[in-house]
Amino acid sequence: MHLLLPPSEGKTAGGRRRPLRNRPADDSPVAAARSATLAALLDLVSGDPQAAAEALLLPAGVAADALAADAAVLDSPTTPALRRYAGVVYDGLGYAAMTDAERRVADRACLIFSGLFGVVRGDEAVPDYRVPAKAVLPGLGIAGTFWRPVLTAAMPAVVRRGLVVDLRSSDYAAMWRPDRTMDARVLGVRVLSPVPRGGVAVISYNSKFAKGRLAAELVRRRAHGEAVDTADDVVAAWLRWDGAAGAEPARHGLDLFTR
Repeated sequence: MHLLLPPSEGKTAGGRRRPLRNRPADDSPVAAARSATLAALLDLVSGDPQAAAEALLLPAGVAADALAADAAVLDSPTTPALRRYAGVVYDGLGYAAMTDAERRVADRACLIFSGLFGVVRGDEAVPDYRVPAKAVLPGLGIAGTFWRPVLTAAMPAVVRRGLVVDLRSSDYAAMWRPDRTMDARVLGVRVLSPVPRGGVAVISYNSKFAKGRLAAELVRRRAHGEAVDTADDVVAAWLRWDGAAGAEPARHGLDLFTR
């Protein structure tokens, strides 16, 4: 099982793992591309702060802190990705409240897409940073577009077996689209909520939180030896959450589709 997740703009501070600069050489298939994005980011933040904030799409209220984090990206402490990301999806996922067995599954199964790192596994240690997929990096262009051919080459080996549940938002889904030969085992997920004017639509907060809760239930199933191999298994996970006390997912509708 593989769970494809977006990152979050919000991140926890600090960490206890070694900074990127002090790690052994990266020998992953995306190592060269990461070196390029890191170099481009440092070049960007060494120049005019306003221009850097605009290129990174940083709101005025967070720009100074985000630029400082980006400037220190090689030397700041790192922490596992599932502890670093702190947005609504990750509130729904609830990694801190998982059992040890569930965390081990989440560490392996969660693949988080990133404008700076391409894709990271749940247990991969990353620094604090802020580089959205739509950021414009000097010499590389739009980050998500830069990553697309890199991930097209690298991802098939990463997800070569098992069900792939795609919980990404559109910007990050565009960074890698599975080959058509994978359609039988790749499921995209949309979460639809009622709207005041009638009908249903994707409501950002509801969708993000519900996707996080679905991911948590899929992790729980796998950790307890239950099947996560088919669309029916994903539906079963959704329905189990639907009956959980306090979850209130009856307000949401699950829409599964092939990528």
